[in-house]
Formats: sequence, structure tokens, C-alpha cells
Amino acid sequence: MKIVLKAEPLFIAAALAILMGLIAAARADTASTTQPSAATETSTQQSSTAFDALLTGDWHGDRQKLANAGLSFGATLVLEGFNNFQGGIDTGAVGDATIDLNLTADLAKLLNIQGGQFYFDLEDHAFRNPNKLVGPLQSLDEFANPPYLQVNELWYQQTLLNGELRVKIGKVDANTEFCVIDNGLTFINDSTQVAATAFPLPTAPDSMPSINLFLKPTDWYFASFGAYYANRSDRFGDFVDDPSSLMPTRYGAFFIGETGVRWNNAPLLNLAGNFKIGGWGHTGSFQKLDGSFQTGDAGGYAIFDQTLYQPPGESPAGRGIRMFAEYDATEPDVYPISQHAGIGATLTGPTQSRNQDIIGFTAQYAQVSRDANLIYPYELVLEGFYQFQFTPWMQIEPDLQYLIHPGGRYPDALVGIVRCTIQF
Repeated sequence: MKIVLKAEPLFIAAALAILMGLIAAARADTASTTQPSAATETSTQQSSTAFDALLTGDWHGDRQKLANAGLSFGATLVLEGFNNFQGGIDTGAVGDATIDLNLTADLAKLLNIQGGQFYFDLEDHAFRNPNKLVGPLQSLDEFANPPYLQVNELWYQQTLLNGELRVKIGKVDANTEFCVIDNGLTFINDSTQVAATAFPLPTAPDSMPSINLFLKPTDWYFASFGAYYANRSDRFGDFVDDPSSLMPTRYGAFFIGETGVRWNNAPLLNLAGNFKIGGWGHTGSFQKLDGSFQTGDAGGYAIFDQTLYQPPGESPAGRGIRMFAEYDATEPDVYPISQHAGIGATLTGPTQSRNQDIIGFTAQYAQVSRDANLIYPYELVLEGFYQFQFTPWMQIEPDLQYLIHPGGRYPDALVGIVRCTIQF
């Protein structure tokens, strides 16, 4: 046990050493880096259209001036209402709110460190956890957590070798880099955001100190690796309550690797898509479903995203039909979900006049581990939503989820959700 406790100072020392090396390498590259021309600078200063889609706009031009100097500020408010009409643990309505404040510093502009970036994110989450109404194995929502106020992310990133290598060090949300289901992000159920069996993944609200390496030698191939000090002992940046208590282990580290390919016009796949596979392992001590303990746990996942149709002339993110499929698994004697599979599709721009609205449907199947001794052998979530682009800075998303055998033991539940997202 004492050896494990020494991992934190060793991790910090290694991270600091790598960080200093990255800054030195970036400064060495600066001398040979071509500086932007005066015409480019003028063009950048005049491009304030990116702020038109935000509630507070360009702050009378000050926001663009700060961005030109290398500082960008963001704020997002998510308001949600949940009503369980039937089944689950209890019927009724609850709500929650999450506000996210962030700062991005372009260090090439600020300190002439080419390829350097600093990011800070503060997140506050309030009110009740809607999962307590239903008791699902697959969380109703990525924000379905107890209240907290914390530094969600705090990291330094350095790009090297003409963009082929990227290194990120600090407190990182692993799901922003690993196990990302690109075409599932507009859904609300958590299984459309991340592999359901990757239960120790250090993602919000459990972002953890880490070292991450990303290799992109070509436009079509990528490989990534991350090492996280992910356990209950880490409470860095947790101001109110303790979101890190959701981690299943008190000690140990989490390791994850992912590789995959991207394409824009492959045989039989004429539009943009990607395929990625990943594996993870944790060195901590896990309580098994039978009450005993084991050291270490592992799992893996595969994700496929594909654009099926786009009208001629549309941008890659414009109108069209997109789908995703996912599969993941972990050891059946540690976590109630031993295997999980999901599929879904979205339609962006159902009409020309509503070209930013999105309609989606997904089915998420979770196989219950036999060692869990639950009543039913599976949990199935069916979800449909319509996301209105109400204004450039506000989205309203009515969502309906029907859960068959929630938690592997409760009556079928029908949950209505309304999410409002405001970008400041």
C-alpha cells in the first residue's frame, strides 16, 4: 500500500519534467517558425463573426482583441428537467443545472511558445441526481451526478513535429480525448457519450491528473495513450463536495490506449467517418460483485462513426444523416455491466429552414453480469430527441428515454427530459 501512495509525487515529478522539456523544445522550434504576415494579422483582427453566436457577443470588440492577444473566454449554462412518468424506483420530477467557465491561452501569441496551449475549466453542478428516480445501470445523462464545484480541467498542451505529435499534461477529462463517440454527442443518455463498461474512466466529474500522448503521422491514422492518477485519493481542484468519491478505487492508476483511422471518401464509404479501438486497465483494488477484492481491472471498446448522406455542397458538419455503432466489454465479476452495445442515427437539418436542428434515435443494450445476481439479464435504453436551434446561442432539446429493466431489477421506466443549453 505504501508503494502505491508514492505514485502521486512520482507522477507529479514526471509531469513537471516532461512539461519543462516540452516548453524548451517549443522555444527551440520558435526560431525556425515563420511568423504570420501583417495581412494575416489584419484578417484575424477583423474576423469577429465567431462571437455572433454567443449571448454576450464580442463585448464591444474587446473579446476579439483578447483573442488576438491569445486569450479566449467561454461560458456555458445547461439547465435540465427530468420527469419519470412510470416505473423505475419512483415517479416524479427533478431538475439540475451546470455552469461551465473556461479560459484558453494560445501561448504562441502570448509567450511566443509555438504550439503551446493552456486551458482552465471551472464547473459548478447543482440540484438533484435524476438517476435516483429510475435506478439505471446506464446513466440517464452525463450531468446526472451529486452537486459539486470543481476545477474540471487544468492542463498544458504542446504540439510538436509539425502537428504530428501532441502532448497534454494536467487535470484532463479523458473522454474529451479517448472513447469519443462523435456522432453520439447530441444524445443525452451517457452511453451515447462513452463506453458504458469503462467505469473507471476519469471523465467529468472525475477528471484526473494525467500525461497524454497523441500521434497523428498522417491525415487518416492516429494513435493515443494516456496515464491517469485516477482514484479517490486525488481531490485536486474539488472545492465543494467530492466528485472524485465516484471513483471505484482508493489507490492505483488508469491507463488507456486508442488507435484508429479516419476517412472522407473511402471505398463503399463515400462520406466522412472513422473507426477506433481502445483498451484500458486500472491498477487499483476493486471490490468484486461477490464481496471479495481483486487487484486491477481491464476492458476494451470499438467505435464506428459514419456520415450516410449529405446534400451537395454541404460542409462536413452541415445537413445530413449520420450514424454510430459501439461495442465495449469488461470483466464480468467486477462491474454489473459485462458487455454493452449501442447504435444510433441523427438527421441534421430536417428542412432547409431548420438547417441546424437535429433529430436522433438510439438503442443502448447493456448485458447484466451473472455475478450481479439481478432479476433481469439486460437493460435496454431507447432514446429519441429533437434539438431546436432556438437562437444562435441557445439550444432546446426535448428528449424521451424508455428504459426496459432499468438497473436489471426495476419496472420499465419512461423518462421525459428537456435540456436548455446557453452559450455565453
